[in-house]
Amino acid sequence: MPMILAAALIYGAIFPVNRIAADIGWPPLSFSFLQSLGGAVVLALVAFIKGERIGLTRSHLMAYIVIGGLVVGLPMGLLVTAAPHLDPSVLTLVLCLSPILTLFIGILLRIETFDRRILFGMIMGLIGIGLIVSPQTGILAPESAGWFVISLGAPVMFATANNLAQYIRPPATGSLSMAAGTLGGAAVVALVVVPLFGQAPVPENFGQALLMPLVAAAAINAAFYVLFFEIIRSVGPAKFSFFNYLAVVAGILWSLVVFREPPPALFWLAIVVMFAGMALALRKKPV
Repeated sequence: MPMILAAALIYGAIFPVNRIAADIGWPPLSFSFLQSLGGAVVLALVAFIKGERIGLTRSHLMAYIVIGGLVVGLPMGLLVTAAPHLDPSVLTLVLCLSPILTLFIGILLRIETFDRRILFGMIMGLIGIGLIVSPQTGILAPESAGWFVISLGAPVMFATANNLAQYIRPPATGSLSMAAGTLGGAAVVALVVVPLFGQAPVPENFGQALLMPLVAAAAINAAFYVLFFEIIRSVGPAKFSFFNYLAVVAGILWSLVVFREPPPALFWLAIVVMFAGMALALRKKPV
């Protein structure tokens, strides 16, 4: 599906951008807050120009805060925090868990029906993770394993948001409005969390050097989340979860282009195993 491919290509770029932001000293949660706010402002202006109203009812505000916190406000801060300790290609691989978790959470919410293919797919996903975190593979340095485990909180949040994006979305709300409101909600969540970690919403050394990754991240989020809501509206959260596997490939390609850091050979084996788990879990014919 062209929209899913476009979403993956756009979102995959966020991982090298996060790495650049971390390398030049961006405080993780400050970066998460400002990229969300910037994306929200851009989309709000686009909505205004198009004459599209952004809903402000209680149900709209709840959807913005909950989905925004789960897709940007919290996981982006987490991923930016982990970025200095992990190879960018490894960091993108955490997205591989999101499709399986999307199905699992859908089962808990009685959206999906559990069968053996989902169980086997989840097991294969865990095998892929094992290939990454095992010291013998050389993919992760021993001191980085803990950071990789911490980064796994992000796909849990993404998977939850995938399901909620359809089921708490207020009726007749356009994807542009939902994206603008969600990024605004993400900014609110990040703004609340920032002081808890001793960071300022805007870093003291903010200047031109810090501006480039911020503008890039805001643009990526603005474009991606319009597609996010449009795709989920069209095909539902389970089929949308295919995006995460494509985003992994896109993230690796972006990282190769930006950093010229090819991953170890076993990294590709981990991808094959996790892709196989995805294909098994999402196939329609039961095992």
